[in-house]
This record gives sequence, structure tokens and C-alpha cells, in this order.
Amino acid sequence: MLYALSTGHEIGLATMGGLFIAFALLSSFFFPRFNGDFPTKKGLRWYLPLAFVFFIAMLSAVLVFGKEKKGAEAATTPTSTTSQSSSKYAGGDATAGKALFTSSGCIACHTFKPAASTGTIGPDLDNLATYAQKANQPLGDFTGSAIVSPPPAYVPPGFANTMPTTFGQSLSSKQIADLVAFLDAPGG
Repeated sequence: MLYALSTGHEIGLATMGGLFIAFALLSSFFFPRFNGDFPTKKGLRWYLPLAFVFFIAMLSAVLVFGKEKKGAEAATTPTSTTSQSSSKYAGGDATAGKALFTSSGCIACHTFKPAASTGTIGPDLDNLATYAQKANQPLGDFTGSAIVSPPPAYVPPGFANTMPTTFGQSLSSKQIADLVAFLDAPGG
């Protein structure tokens, strides 16, 4: 759900949640330490309304800040294989990416028709757009993060986590962008 929220909404929810938790902890541990009868009959006059206000405020924060993106912002959700343009891995060269894909051993583990690879150790990369949708991530970001820091947010069932974790260090950012451009391009 965090991917569907803007940074401002995340901050709003975190702030209200923090205040709510602080109030609950103070009420449970701090105030009773100084007054064993907390909140006493006299204290109930202010404590119950305050607890109700915090409860309503937390519910309101969830309703206000917990809304998913609508309209133009939702357009960045992957709907096709060409949705990688807004990715931090955008701008790569698909031709260079194909050469890197074949030379770095990716073809041994993955099936990917544009590279004529038929590996079965790793997921079928012809379905990357579907995997990105299931992970609720833009295609370019999903593909790039799967290369840089595997495993990705979604891995189809039946595959062990055997992807090397060193590509984020051994490949340059240009090489990663090239791989993403090749993998995310329609038809490779």
C-alpha cells in the first residue's frame, strides 16, 4: 500500500500514528506510575474526551491520508510493457542491454524470447510486465530492482532465490539501465 501513497500522505499517517501510540503508551505506563488510580473520577472528565479525540483523529487520518492515488498519478502503475519511461533506470540502450544479457550469463537461467534464451532456473522474463503488476510497481523500477537487489517484490511460485546479489555492485548504472531497456522494450 505504501507505493500507492504520496510522501505527504505517508508522513501524515506516520505522524498521526506516532501521536496515537505515544498517547496510548503514556496512558498505559507513564501516568499510572505516578497515580495508581489513574485516571481517577476527576481525571475521567478530560481523559475520556481526549481518548475519543485521538480515536477520531486516527480514523480521520486513515480516511484522508490512506487514499490511493487517482487519475494522472495512478497512470504510473504498470499497465503495459512500455511503462518504464519514468523509472530511475530509464534512458538505457536496449541493444547494449541485449549484448550484456547474453554475455553475463542471464540466458542460462531465464527464458526470454528476444534473447532466444530458454533457461528454466529463474522466472520467465517474457512475463516481466505481469510480475511488475503483481508487485504493484512500475515496470522499469521492478526490473531494475530485481537486477540490483534480488529477489524482487514478486517472484512467481516455484523458483528458488538463486539470482546473484552482486549485480548492483559489479554492473554500472549505465549497464543496469541498458539491461532494463532491453528487458522492458516491447519484443526486446
